[in-house]
Amino acid sequence: MSSIDRLVCHETPGATLLASLSGGRLVEVAVATRDHADLTGAVILGRIERFVPELDAAFVDIGAARAGFLRRTDMMGFDGERPPAGLPILVQVTRDALEDKGARLTMNLGLVGRYLVFHPHGEGTQLSRRVPDSAARDRLLQAMGDIGADEGGWVVRTAAAGAPREAVVNEGQGLLVRWDGLRTRALAQRPPVVLVSEPHPLLRAVRDRGGTLAEIVLDDRALALQARRTLDSFDDRGELRLVIGNGDVLDTHDVAGQIEAALQPRMVLRSGVEILFEPGRTLCAIDVDSGSAGMRQGQGPRTALEVNLDAAEEIARQLRLRNIGGIVIVDFIDMRAQGDRARVQAVLAERVADDPVPTQVVGMTRLGLMEITRARRGPSLAQALDAFERANAAGVAGPADRGNTAEES
Repeated sequence: MSSIDRLVCHETPGATLLASLSGGRLVEVAVATRDHADLTGAVILGRIERFVPELDAAFVDIGAARAGFLRRTDMMGFDGERPPAGLPILVQVTRDALEDKGARLTMNLGLVGRYLVFHPHGEGTQLSRRVPDSAARDRLLQAMGDIGADEGGWVVRTAAAGAPREAVVNEGQGLLVRWDGLRTRALAQRPPVVLVSEPHPLLRAVRDRGGTLAEIVLDDRALALQARRTLDSFDDRGELRLVIGNGDVLDTHDVAGQIEAALQPRMVLRSGVEILFEPGRTLCAIDVDSGSAGMRQGQGPRTALEVNLDAAEEIARQLRLRNIGGIVIVDFIDMRAQGDRARVQAVLAERVADDPVPTQVVGMTRLGLMEITRARRGPSLAQALDAFERANAAGVAGPADRGNTAEES
C-alpha cells in the first residue's frame, strides 16, 4: 500500500474523527472522544499496587479506572527482583485500556519526535529499515554523533532521510531537554500523574506523516492553525494544501461512504469477488466467494488463484481499516496446487507488512484455512464509531471553532 497522503478531520463538540487516505482510498479511522483520553504514548508517574508472581507482572496505579499492567519483561532496573508495593515508577502506555483490561505499560520510555525517538534507558542507534540508501544511513549516523548524548538509545525514523542534518541534530538535542524536564517534574510530583501526553490525533498524524501528506481537510479553524504551526516546524513538509471547510468534510473523497462500506459484513469487489467478515469475541472468520467473478465474458472462468489473489489484497486492507485484532481465519476458495497456496500467502504477507499494527500470516491449516494473527490495538472500527456517536449524543462541551471555507497552501 502506498503512503498516506491525505487526512480528513471532523471535529464535533463531543469527539474527533480522523480519516487517513492513500490515493483516495480509506486506510484507517481514528476516533477520540472528549470524555475519554486515549493514554497511548503517555508518560505517567505511577505507583506499584502489587506484584503477581503467577502473572510475572505488576499492577500499577496510573490514575485511571483500572490499574495498568506491567510485565516483568517491560520492567527496568529491578535486576530480577520484585518491585515493592507503593514504589513510584515512570511508565509509558503502549496500549490503552480496552474493555475489561487495563492499559499495557512499559518502563522503556520513548520520547517521540518527527525524525527521532529517544529511549532514555536504551542503548545505541537504530535506523529505520525504510532508509535503504547507504549514503543516507551514513549521513544520519554522523548526524547522531553531533547530538552529544552521553547515554540513552535512539531510533532514527524514516522521515529523517529527507531532513537536513541540522534539523535532525536540533530535534535530538530538544528531546534530551524534554527528558531532563520530565525527570525534574517527576521528582516534584506525587503519583499517579500524567507527565507527558500525546497531542491531538491530527497533530500526531501530521508529526508522523508530514513528509508524505499532500492535503489536510478539516472543519476547525483553531485546529488548523495548530496544524499549520506543526507543519511549519518541519523541513520536509513538501507542497501541502490545508483546506478548512464549514460543510460536511466527510463527503471529501467519499470518506463517509467508505466508512459505511467498511461497517458492512459483506463486500463485493469490482472484480465481483465477494468477501464476508464475521467478527466474534474469540476470532474473526472471513469467507471468500468467487461471486460474479467466476466467469469473464469471452475469456472463460477465472481461476481460484485469481479470485484469491484479489481477495488477499483487499483482506489485508480491511484488517487495518476495520481494526480487526486477535486470531483471523480466512476460508479462501480451495486451491489444489501447493504453489498457488504459497503465492496467496506471500501476497497477503506482503500487503500486511505495511500495517503499523504487528500482523503475522501464519499459514494454511490442514483444512485449507489461512491463519492470521493481528495484535489488538484499540477498539474496532465499529466500536470506535459507536463511541463517536455516543459522545455526540451526550453533548459534551467544547464546541469547535468553525470558520468559512478557505484554502491554504
